[in-house]
Amino acid sequence: MSVTTTRKGGPPAAAEKPAKQRYLAVDGLRGVCALALLFTHVAMIAGVLGTKELGGTIASTSAVGGFFTGGLQIFAGVFFVLTGMFVYQGFAKSIINGTPRKREGTVIRRVLRLLPAYYVMYFVVLVALNLQQIDNLWDVLRPMLLLHIYDWDGWSNGMEITWTVPDMAQFYLLLPLLAWATFKFASRGQTARARAYRMMLPVPVLFAAGIAWLLYSQMNGLGTRALFWYPMGLMPEVAIGMVIAIWLELQKASPKEAPKLLAFAGRHRVLFLGIALTCLLINCARPGSEIGMDDYYSLTALGIFYGLLAILSATLLLAMVAPGPESRLIRAVFTNRVILFIGKISYGVYLWQFAVMHFYLQKPNAYFNGEPMPLMLIRAGTGFWELQLVTLVGTIILSTISYYLLERPLMNWGERLIKRRAARKAATLPRPREESVPV
Repeated sequence: MSVTTTRKGGPPAAAEKPAKQRYLAVDGLRGVCALALLFTHVAMIAGVLGTKELGGTIASTSAVGGFFTGGLQIFAGVFFVLTGMFVYQGFAKSIINGTPRKREGTVIRRVLRLLPAYYVMYFVVLVALNLQQIDNLWDVLRPMLLLHIYDWDGWSNGMEITWTVPDMAQFYLLLPLLAWATFKFASRGQTARARAYRMMLPVPVLFAAGIAWLLYSQMNGLGTRALFWYPMGLMPEVAIGMVIAIWLELQKASPKEAPKLLAFAGRHRVLFLGIALTCLLINCARPGSEIGMDDYYSLTALGIFYGLLAILSATLLLAMVAPGPESRLIRAVFTNRVILFIGKISYGVYLWQFAVMHFYLQKPNAYFNGEPMPLMLIRAGTGFWELQLVTLVGTIILSTISYYLLERPLMNWGERLIKRRAARKAATLPRPREESVPV
């Protein structure tokens, strides 16, 4: 799938509506990643994946299922590459082309996309599953302020997956700061290529920070959760997204100066998908760790995973967005109606999956002011396929309701607000003087 979809006998569709240019295959990629993570999380709770978190080694209940589902959590990194690409692309376009960046609505769009659905889900699980955990006001405010990832003792039932929300919010703040810090240096480049590569100054810094955090967290016994739940561990993935954003804008501004790898990816999308699939299978085999387990148990295993995560995320996204001829395989897998719909509601799919498992597995007297058990303590209480079906159907229902009744109306309202503000701003600008013409 090329960057823009084309119509027979006409120009690219995105050229007709540049403000609404979409990477269609990327929407499908979001859906694939959300489903992959749902599968692996269900596998953890159903016992298909083994664990060492309950006082001893509990083996997987299915060798084949443990092998395949154990590798799927690698898809979480793709979301952070997408964040790096989409947030940084506007800055890249501005600096590479030497044009002012349109700032109207940036903050509004990000806030409305990230927080309302999260807050609704938090309120539901707070009332239904966590009332007994509230000792003071801070217990309620901590998740609202996106600080719960820094206080593991206060984790809430149904909120297990929400470590990504604070991470995303922090990257939303960090990336504009990085662009601002490099603006003067990058703008001095004499050519589009020079400006593009000067914009990459933060990239090696982010990679170094991610590797340093990997070493520090493991050498100090902080565990895998500290590695990835804190934003430092995912800085390399965000840096990859930044690089792809810069390459794409350079290709638009000066195709001859664009990296050859970008053009190569556009001509060989299936090859890049094959590389990503190979990384996935290697991760399923858990080199340096144990097949069929829910975690990585050595620095070597985590180092290998770190590399696989970067390669898989980069090759998948390049296969989707690199300019070039379409791929029938990508069109069939990533742009069919079903996966595009899942991609559309993917944020809700991601947010609600643990809550749905809680609702299904807890005893009736556990809700509201009862005492619900953490999911890890009631794991393996039902079959994988039963729990998978319930979680998938329940999550899609809740996500669809969230998207059509909350997320999309709020985003549409945000766009109207942005347009009104832009119109008011334009009205206050001084009009050019009209020169009098002698009669």
